[in-house]
This record gives sequence, C-alpha cells and structure tokens, in this order.
Amino acid sequence: MKNYNYSEIKNLVDSAKSALIVVPQISVDSIGAALALATSLKKQDKQVKVFCPQKPDQNYSKLSGLELITDQISTSDLVVSLNYPLDQIEQVSYNDDGGHLNLVVKTKSSAPRVEINQININNEGSYADVCFMLGEESSLGANTAITAKGNWVFISPTDTQKSWAKATLVDPDAPFSEVFTFLMPLIGCQLDADSAKDLLIGLRVATQSFSVNVSPETFEAGALCLKAAQPADNNNQPVSQPVTQPNPVTNSMI
Repeated sequence: MKNYNYSEIKNLVDSAKSALIVVPQISVDSIGAALALATSLKKQDKQVKVFCPQKPDQNYSKLSGLELITDQISTSDLVVSLNYPLDQIEQVSYNDDGGHLNLVVKTKSSAPRVEINQININNEGSYADVCFMLGEESSLGANTAITAKGNWVFISPTDTQKSWAKATLVDPDAPFSEVFTFLMPLIGCQLDADSAKDLLIGLRVATQSFSVNVSPETFEAGALCLKAAQPADNNNQPVSQPVTQPNPVTNSMI
C-alpha cells in the first residue's frame, strides 16, 4: 500500500458539497480513475461532474458512471449571494417579466426584508467546491482558464508545481487508476463494485493486462479492485479503510 500525503486533499473533499473532475487528455486509465472517484463522491450525495474535451467512444462503454461526463463547461456562471440567514428564507423562484429574468426570494413573514447591501453578484464563481485535475491542464486549450478559480487538487506523474493548486500529489511510477485505488480510501471514498470495476478496467488497459509498467503495488491495487468488485452476495465489503502503508512514494503538497 502506498503512503500518500493526503491530509489536505481529504480536508477539501470532506468540506465539499460539489466536485469537478477534469481529464485533459482522454484515456481509459484517466477516465476510469475519474469515474471511480465521481461515482464514489456521488454516493456521498455530492454533486459531481467529470469534464473531458474529448467524448468517450465504444472503447469506454463498460465503464460505470459515463452519464457524469460532459465535454462542455461554462466559463460565465453568475452567482448571486445573499448575506442573509438561510433559515429565514421561505422560497426562491424566478419569473419571466417581458423577457427579463426576475429572481424572487420570499422571506418568512416575521423575517426582516433583504437589504441592497446584503446582495453580492459575482460572475467568477467556482465550478465546484473541490476540483481535481488529472494531468497537465495545457491539453485543455482555451479551457485552461478554469484553473483560475476554485480549490484544485493536481494529480500528476510529473513533479510539477502548479501555483493554482491547493494540493498536489505526484506518483511517477503509477497510472491514474493505481493512484486512485490507494488514494480513495484514504480520503473517505469507498471502493465499491462500480468504482472498483472502473479502476480495474483502467489498470488492465494501462498495463496491458498487468504485463508492462507494473510494480508490486500495481498487483496489490488490482487485487483490491478485484475483491471490491465482486458481487455483494460473496460477502465482500467495500474497501473504506487503508491498511498499514510501509512504502512511501514521491509526492508533494502545496
């Protein structure tokens, strides 16, 4: 088991209600890892999207969670925030006033009215509470600007520091699917049948069925995924707690 420095990543995930996972360069390995994390976070009732500029084809059809992938991302979201007690708001709605959008905030009958100085308008809102970047963002082209906002976690095989990243994890010796097999339980994300299947598919493709670019940890990751992917009637429980990790690998946090 690999010993990643994961504390800051876990803090970001624990406090998040929404997550964005970005895959700049499509591969079965990177998409499998992204979907494994996405499906696990979704089962924690977090809002999750996976952004990849390239659309998956039939080679990805066996992966779970494909409906979470989008090849479009908005760069002009408008966020209206009220500095007002949420428990004093009864309803939020909108209407069309001659082609003009009206947002209607109805407060409770006993609550004070919302004052102008309590309203904040921002068109630079974050895409999600926590955002993961799997590899170099330069492959995103014009969409590289998405790193300008948000709490980003940078996962990479190359020891490159990114000024926009709140946390960085580098493992030069492992595909993304192997990294996430060990990382997910550390940050409170279970390896269940869906996520383990996606990781196992990614591992098999990245290593050509465990014949190239493998290490003892690669086989350990495969065994963990194979066990977690077994049907529930085999009495296998999801992998949610890490075991002792004797072999640290190179990684950095910023």
